[in-house]
Amino acid sequence: MHIERKLLLIGLILALLIVVAGCANTNEEEIPGANIAGIRASITKILISPLAFDGAIVAVEGLVRDVKKEKSDREKSVTTFKLYDLQGNFINVSTLSTIKILENDYLLVGGIYRREKNEIEAQEIEKIQIEDRKGN
Repeated sequence: MHIERKLLLIGLILALLIVVAGCANTNEEEIPGANIAGIRASITKILISPLAFDGAIVAVEGLVRDVKKEKSDREKSVTTFKLYDLQGNFINVSTLSTIKILENDYLLVGGIYRREKNEIEAQEIEKIQIEDRKGN
């Protein structure tokens, strides 16, 4: 009976160590833009079928061009820019976000698409860092 208790105790300790070792994996990489809500679509796809996306919450990515900051009626600063894909197509974006947006930033933008302005009213913006991984 005494040996059975020792074996059970050793088994429980080993199980606990396996669980702790499995939880200790901190090498997972975060997926860029995973927290941004919306239908993932390319800019080209939205421009081909604007009626299908009108009023929908979308998430698109691309390069920033033509950044402008303007004061709106409510004294809030509105940032507008064009978001380009790799084919040269673009969607206008407007946001009240305070994130600093610069020319040539690569962004993931989530918001409501408005067909009449070819514009996304951005609620969420995330900068994507493009890294050189040759050293890995």
